Amino acid sequence: MPFKRLTILAYAIFGFFIMSMSIHVSFEFLVATNKWMGLIIGVLFMVLGWIIYRFGRQMPLFYVLAFLLNMIGVGASITAYYVFKAYALQLEDYLTAVVIAMTVLSGFGLLTGLKGVKEHVRLVISLTILIAFVSSLILWLSVEAFTGLSFYFLNISYFFMIGMINVSDSLKDLSKEMAVVSFGSFILISIIVLIVLSEGEALEGVGDGVGELFVPGREKKKNVG
Repeated sequence: MPFKRLTILAYAIFGFFIMSMSIHVSFEFLVATNKWMGLIIGVLFMVLGWIIYRFGRQMPLFYVLAFLLNMIGVGASITAYYVFKAYALQLEDYLTAVVIAMTVLSGFGLLTGLKGVKEHVRLVISLTILIAFVSSLILWLSVEAFTGLSFYFLNISYFFMIGMINVSDSLKDLSKEMAVVSFGSFILISIIVLIVLSEGEALEGVGDGVGELFVPGREKKKNVG
């Protein structure tokens, strides 16, 4: 499909704008509620997006609508973290996150467009995601001024990268792929937010479940005192 990378970049900038608006509006209404409300609203938008997605075969516009609803849901899920921290984001926070994510995504698009790189595209995307993920996570955990929004936006950009290296024969196929990208983004972001809100308890529960799967006879330790 011609101009595929440019079309995906357009989807990405549109998605980041919708997410930013969703975070801003959601925070204004949810700041006085409990920390889980954003995730709950996000799930509702995702479910609605899934229902709309099922009609995409009859009308491709529904794929775009599903993408829109999922991005609103992603923004609502991210809002749960900032409600939990009672931290209101400023315009510069959104601009910084969008610029960083779009710069990385655009650079990846240009890099994978080179003839020599195309032969090793899976290695390139793996290294790009690894370096960006580790760098943004370290900044989030170690720099107090780093709001973490860039970390969330970068995690979403990885799905757009995957879209760039996949084969799409038509605009309809690409629209469907972008809808799937938005579902993947919602799931990953919601898992990260869930782990943060539960202060690691969700991750610990997963670890216990995996441990019991591989060691059936293992008993859980009981707290004493």
